Parts: sequence; structure tokens; C-alpha cells
Amino acid sequence: MYKRILLAYDGSPEYRAALRQGAEIAEFCKAETHLLAVITSSTTMPIAGGVNPSDLVNEEQREIRSYLDEGVERLRKRGIKAEGRLGYRDPVDEITATAREIDADLIVVGHRRRNTIERWWRKSTSKNLLTVSPCDVLVSFLTADFNDN
Repeated sequence: MYKRILLAYDGSPEYRAALRQGAEIAEFCKAETHLLAVITSSTTMPIAGGVNPSDLVNEEQREIRSYLDEGVERLRKRGIKAEGRLGYRDPVDEITATAREIDADLIVVGHRRRNTIERWWRKSTSKNLLTVSPCDVLVSFLTADFNDN
């Protein structure tokens, strides 16, 4: 039986499906629930002339914070009290560090299907989590019949 669940969340349909699955498990197990949204710094991207990098970072923080607040609210509507937190490192590093910090026994993440080039260019958070996670990992796949209501 899971006692402490960490849900990674970015507001995407894939992660909303994962949030729902994690919420169902949390309800069943009456588990303490934590929601984590990770900010991957925009300051590592090339910046066009005249653009202030701190403006981009601040905008990204506001956007991710709104996703996090929305996720906590979705859980609250289900009767689940959840703590929301922002992370600032590489997503895999942030998720595993947070899982260790809160002594999670389950991590729930969504999975985005990617084409060959995307898989080559961008690493898979869920795949990499499976190799370094300190606890069980549930990787949720978005199905065609997923209804976000």
C-alpha cells in the first residue's frame, strides 16, 4: 500500500491523465500526496537581440506556477489534500531528489509519445526515471478515450 505519492505535473494532457491515475491511487491508499512542477530554465536557450532573459524566466515561472496551482486544485476537488512545489533542476534530478526528500514510495509521471527525431533530440524523463528512481514509478499513457472532465 502506498503511503506517500509524488505526482510530476506540467499541465499537458499526458500529465493530466497521469494526475488522474495518481489521484485514484491516492484516494484508494489514502496516501499523502505531493505535486511537483519543474521549471527547465529558459536561460540556456539562445536569446534574440533585445530580449531580456530574466523576463523569459519570470514568464516561465508564472506559467509553470499556474499549472501547479491548477493541478493542486484538481486534486482538491477530488478531496485530496496535496502539497504543490516547484523544482528548478533537470526534471529527472528534481523528481528523484524530491522523492527522496519526502520519502515517496510511488512516483507518477505522464508519457509523451515522440517521433524518432524527438526521441534522439530530447531525453525521456520517464525512461530515465526508471533507472534512477528510489521507489516505484507509474508511467501513465494518454489513451484515445481520455476525457478530462
